[in-house]
Amino acid sequence: MIESSGAAISQSASMQTVLDLDLDFFVWPPYTGSQNHGRLPDSECTHLSSEDDVRCFLEKRCHLSREALIPGQQLTEHEEAFRVWRRWLLEKRLSSPFRVIHVDAHADLGAGMNLTCQYIETELLALPLENRSQPRFGLDNGLNSGNYLLGAIANRWIDRLSYVYPTNPHPPPASSPGHWPSPRERLAEILELDDYEPPFNDLLAWCFHDCDWKTNLIELREHEARDFLKQRPDPVHIEPSVQFDLFAAKDFTFSSFTHMVVAQSPTYTPASADRLLNIIAEYFRPM
Repeated sequence: MIESSGAAISQSASMQTVLDLDLDFFVWPPYTGSQNHGRLPDSECTHLSSEDDVRCFLEKRCHLSREALIPGQQLTEHEEAFRVWRRWLLEKRLSSPFRVIHVDAHADLGAGMNLTCQYIETELLALPLENRSQPRFGLDNGLNSGNYLLGAIANRWIDRLSYVYPTNPHPPPASSPGHWPSPRERLAEILELDDYEPPFNDLLAWCFHDCDWKTNLIELREHEARDFLKQRPDPVHIEPSVQFDLFAAKDFTFSSFTHMVVAQSPTYTPASADRLLNIIAEYFRPM
């Protein structure tokens, strides 16, 4: 099950669940700048999880074991997960609908300077369902590493999506009694509060029911291209809703993964993080 703040989500015995892991989950702080070229500079990373930290997360939080490997695949860019899932479905190695637990420093729900909303709402969803598995890929006007999850949802592959986001591994110390915090200490306290809040900028209103992520329902809508720029136009049709959950890393645990993918995401991780890929690879068998 998944647990968070005392709540639990039961896992159907027949439902397959994919661990969708990004290496940048183990890099702090999350990189939120414009997409760079090449590797993330070490100067942008103040903390990189140790090998022991990674093993602890995989074994204690994800309940994976080196003695019971699950099917998996290592990726370079996270958009490749869409192609892997499509192949697994065609090969009958994965059944839809399945659940995805997205463990990442970013939600990958279309944030960024691109035309994700226009492409999905006016083009991809206009296709018959059987044709949506061959989408256009592109950084600015197609599926990419920042929105591939919406492409999978548009294909009705995903039954439930859970987003596990990282939190500060070194929170600032609390002030001692009688100590008046300095402006720097007060700022650190304020920022620490934000560390445990969902990354709101990643949760774009347009892809949620009632344009509100707090409904916990992703709901994609098809619109006519000519109506796209209108204020809240009537949709041509509304896709089946998908349950959406948020979990801070410190609150997350799940024990029934059946598949996994792990993305290197080189523009969001320093080269020094690559050694962690060898550790993660010990918990799955390539498929």
